[in-house]
Amino acid sequence: MFIWNKKMYMDEKVMKKPAKYRRLAGKKKLYRHCYYITFPANNANIMDIYSSGELWLKYRAVSGIEVIGMAYCMESAEYLVAEIVQDVYKEYGDISLGLVKKFFA
Repeated sequence: MFIWNKKMYMDEKVMKKPAKYRRLAGKKKLYRHCYYITFPANNANIMDIYSSGELWLKYRAVSGIEVIGMAYCMESAEYLVAEIVQDVYKEYGDISLGLVKKFFA
């Protein structure tokens, strides 16, 4: 259903039970404490953050969504995005969608 990247970033809470959060992504419900970081739906962004319900709706519109991060709350998801940006910048000296995709390849 979803593509789960092997280099996926997770916050501390999700890291305790990653299988639970993967299951929640496939359900058609909105869970308050469940956020996913994916590659963007358009080329204007570098990454997108979706709640569980939004991710399911997005998947229905476009199949094959690759998840590169999971977080318990929106604040943690934003922190993970910042961490990803820092890691990509450290490795390549720049930040762009192409470099983020290369980093997770």
